[in-house]
Amino acid sequence: MRPASLISTALVLACVVGLGGYLGGRLFFAPPVVVETGSPWVETQWPFLRDGWPKGRAFRCGVADCGEEVLFFARIKLGLCDCTVGIADDEDLERVSDVSLIAPKVEADAPGQGKAFAGMQGWTRSFHAPNGAPVVLVGGGRNCNAFVGMASARSALSPAALRALDSLLNGPQMSRWISSAQGLPKARPAVSH
Repeated sequence: MRPASLISTALVLACVVGLGGYLGGRLFFAPPVVVETGSPWVETQWPFLRDGWPKGRAFRCGVADCGEEVLFFARIKLGLCDCTVGIADDEDLERVSDVSLIAPKVEADAPGQGKAFAGMQGWTRSFHAPNGAPVVLVGGGRNCNAFVGMASARSALSPAALRALDSLLNGPQMSRWISSAQGLPKARPAVSH
Protein backbone atom coordinates (compact mmCIF):
# COMPACT_ATOMS: atom_id res chain seq x y z
CA MET A 1 0.00 0.00 0.00
CA ARG A 2 1.29 3.47 -0.89
CA PRO A 3 2.03 5.96 1.91
CA ALA A 4 -0.50 8.48 0.50
CA SER A 5 -3.19 5.77 0.37
CA LEU A 6 -2.34 4.67 3.91
CA ILE A 7 -2.58 8.25 5.20
CA SER A 8 -5.94 8.76 3.41
CA THR A 9 -7.31 5.56 4.91
CA ALA A 10 -6.11 6.57 8.39
CA LEU A 11 -7.70 10.02 8.05
CA VAL A 12 -11.03 8.57 6.92
CA LEU A 13 -10.97 6.06 9.76
CA ALA A 14 -10.14 8.83 12.29
CA CYS A 15 -13.03 10.95 10.97
CA VAL A 16 -15.47 8.04 11.22
CA VAL A 17 -14.38 7.23 14.79
CA GLY A 18 -14.48 10.93 15.79
CA LEU A 19 -17.94 11.44 14.28
CA GLY A 20 -19.21 8.29 15.98
CA GLY A 21 -17.86 9.49 19.33
CA TYR A 22 -19.35 12.94 18.84
CA LEU A 23 -22.80 11.61 17.91
CA GLY A 24 -22.71 9.02 20.70
CA GLY A 25 -21.81 11.71 23.22
CA ARG A 26 -24.60 13.97 21.96
CA LEU A 27 -27.13 11.17 22.31
CA PHE A 28 -25.85 10.08 25.72
CA PHE A 29 -25.75 13.58 27.21
CA ALA A 30 -28.85 15.00 25.50
CA PRO A 31 -31.61 15.98 27.94
CA PRO A 32 -34.65 13.69 27.92
CA VAL A 33 -37.52 14.64 25.65
CA VAL A 34 -40.22 16.44 27.63
CA VAL A 35 -42.91 17.20 25.06
CA GLU A 36 -45.33 14.35 24.39
CA THR A 37 -46.11 13.36 20.81
CA GLY A 38 -49.19 15.30 19.69
CA SER A 39 -48.74 17.93 22.42
CA PRO A 40 -49.50 21.56 21.59
CA TRP A 41 -46.14 22.47 23.17
CA VAL A 42 -42.90 22.82 21.23
CA GLU A 43 -39.55 23.02 22.99
CA THR A 44 -37.54 26.16 22.18
CA GLN A 45 -34.20 27.62 23.23
CA TRP A 46 -33.74 28.90 26.80
CA PRO A 47 -33.71 32.68 26.13
CA PHE A 48 -32.16 33.99 29.34
CA LEU A 49 -28.56 34.86 30.16
CA ARG A 50 -26.55 32.60 32.46
CA ASP A 51 -27.06 33.17 36.16
CA GLY A 52 -26.22 31.20 39.30
CA TRP A 53 -28.37 28.23 38.21
CA PRO A 54 -28.10 25.83 35.28
CA LYS A 55 -30.12 26.88 32.28
CA GLY A 56 -33.63 25.54 32.11
CA ARG A 57 -35.96 24.47 29.35
CA ALA A 58 -38.40 26.62 27.40
CA PHE A 59 -41.65 25.64 25.68
CA ARG A 60 -44.13 27.45 23.42
CA CYS A 61 -47.83 26.78 22.83
CA GLY A 62 -49.29 28.50 19.76
CA VAL A 63 -52.47 30.49 19.21
CA ALA A 64 -54.35 27.55 17.64
CA ASP A 65 -54.03 25.41 20.78
CA CYS A 66 -53.74 27.94 23.61
CA GLY A 67 -55.78 30.90 22.31
CA GLU A 68 -52.65 33.06 22.39
CA GLU A 69 -48.94 32.33 22.24
CA VAL A 70 -47.95 31.05 25.70
CA LEU A 71 -44.38 30.54 26.86
CA PHE A 72 -43.41 28.22 29.70
CA PHE A 73 -39.96 28.23 31.30
CA ALA A 74 -38.85 25.55 33.77
CA ARG A 75 -35.73 24.46 35.58
CA ILE A 76 -34.39 22.48 38.50
CA LYS A 77 -32.67 24.24 41.39
CA LEU A 78 -30.71 21.82 43.53
CA GLY A 79 -30.71 22.33 47.28
CA LEU A 80 -33.10 25.28 47.18
CA CYS A 81 -36.30 24.24 48.91
CA ASP A 82 -37.46 23.06 52.33
CA CYS A 83 -36.30 19.46 52.68
CA THR A 84 -39.47 18.46 54.54
CA VAL A 85 -42.38 20.12 52.74
CA GLY A 86 -40.86 21.35 49.47
CA ILE A 87 -42.67 24.44 48.19
CA ALA A 88 -45.80 24.81 50.27
CA ASP A 89 -46.82 28.47 50.32
CA ASP A 90 -46.69 31.80 48.49
CA GLU A 91 -43.48 32.91 50.18
CA ASP A 92 -41.62 29.71 49.21
CA LEU A 93 -42.82 29.93 45.62
CA GLU A 94 -41.82 33.56 45.18
CA ARG A 95 -38.43 32.98 46.82
CA VAL A 96 -37.41 30.15 44.46
CA SER A 97 -39.16 31.34 41.29
CA ASP A 98 -37.50 32.80 38.21
CA VAL A 99 -40.15 35.47 37.68
CA SER A 100 -37.53 38.25 37.73
CA LEU A 101 -36.21 36.87 34.44
CA ILE A 102 -39.36 38.03 32.63
CA ALA A 103 -40.63 40.91 34.79
CA PRO A 104 -38.73 42.92 37.40
CA LYS A 105 -41.89 43.34 39.45
CA VAL A 106 -45.21 41.47 39.46
CA GLU A 107 -48.45 41.84 41.41
CA ALA A 108 -50.29 38.82 42.77
CA ASP A 109 -53.85 38.33 41.50
CA ALA A 110 -54.92 36.14 44.44
CA PRO A 111 -53.40 33.89 47.10
CA GLY A 112 -51.70 30.78 45.76
CA GLN A 113 -52.86 27.23 46.18
CA GLY A 114 -51.49 23.72 46.44
CA LYS A 115 -51.06 21.86 43.17
CA ALA A 116 -49.97 18.29 42.55
CA PHE A 117 -47.97 17.70 39.37
CA ALA A 118 -45.27 15.39 38.07
CA GLY A 119 -45.60 13.13 41.10
CA MET A 120 -44.99 15.82 43.70
CA GLN A 121 -47.00 18.26 45.76
CA GLY A 122 -46.32 21.86 44.81
CA TRP A 123 -47.74 25.34 44.75
CA THR A 124 -49.07 27.72 42.09
CA ARG A 125 -50.01 31.39 42.00
CA SER A 126 -51.18 33.86 39.35
CA PHE A 127 -49.60 37.29 38.89
CA HIS A 128 -49.61 40.10 36.36
CA ALA A 129 -46.71 42.26 35.20
CA PRO A 130 -46.90 46.09 35.16
CA ASN A 131 -47.92 45.94 31.48
CA GLY A 132 -50.85 43.66 32.42
CA ALA A 133 -49.30 40.48 31.02
CA PRO A 134 -50.30 37.40 33.03
CA VAL A 135 -47.69 35.20 34.69
CA VAL A 136 -48.44 31.88 36.41
CA LEU A 137 -45.76 30.51 38.71
CA VAL A 138 -45.59 26.84 39.61
CA GLY A 139 -43.12 25.13 41.87
CA GLY A 140 -42.60 21.87 43.66
CA GLY A 141 -39.88 20.15 45.56
CA ARG A 142 -38.57 16.88 46.83
CA ASN A 143 -35.44 16.00 48.80
CA CYS A 144 -34.37 19.65 49.17
CA ASN A 145 -34.46 20.26 45.39
CA ALA A 146 -36.90 22.59 43.65
CA PHE A 147 -38.64 22.49 40.29
CA VAL A 148 -39.75 25.97 39.25
CA GLY A 149 -41.75 27.05 36.25
CA MET A 150 -43.49 30.11 34.90
CA ALA A 151 -46.01 30.52 32.12
CA SER A 152 -46.58 33.87 30.46
CA ALA A 153 -48.58 35.38 27.63
CA ARG A 154 -49.22 38.89 26.36
CA SER A 155 -52.80 39.38 27.49
CA ALA A 156 -54.45 36.26 28.91
CA LEU A 157 -53.93 32.66 29.86
CA SER A 158 -57.10 31.08 28.50
CA PRO A 159 -58.70 27.97 30.01
CA ALA A 160 -57.30 26.06 27.00
CA ALA A 161 -53.80 27.35 27.81
CA LEU A 162 -54.12 26.35 31.47
CA ARG A 163 -55.33 22.86 30.47
CA ALA A 164 -52.39 22.55 28.06
CA LEU A 165 -50.01 23.61 30.85
CA ASP A 166 -51.49 21.01 33.23
CA SER A 167 -51.08 18.39 30.52
CA LEU A 168 -47.43 19.34 30.02
CA LEU A 169 -46.68 19.36 33.75
CA ASN A 170 -48.39 16.03 34.36
CA GLY A 171 -47.06 14.22 31.31
CA PRO A 172 -44.88 11.19 31.93
CA GLN A 173 -41.99 12.70 29.99
CA MET A 174 -41.96 15.88 32.12
CA SER A 175 -42.04 13.69 35.21
CA ARG A 176 -39.10 11.67 33.88
CA TRP A 177 -37.11 14.85 33.20
CA ILE A 178 -37.80 16.21 36.68
CA SER A 179 -36.84 12.85 38.20
CA SER A 180 -33.80 12.28 35.98
CA ALA A 181 -30.20 13.13 36.59
CA GLN A 182 -31.33 16.77 36.75
CA GLY A 183 -31.67 16.18 40.45
CA LEU A 184 -35.08 15.16 41.78
CA PRO A 185 -35.41 11.48 42.65
CA LYS A 186 -38.55 9.71 41.50
CA ALA A 187 -41.57 9.96 43.73
CA ARG A 188 -42.09 7.00 45.99
CA PRO A 189 -45.53 5.41 45.93
CA ALA A 190 -47.56 5.85 49.10
CA VAL A 191 -47.46 2.89 51.45
CA SER A 192 -50.80 1.80 52.85
CA HIS A 193 -51.14 -0.10 56.09
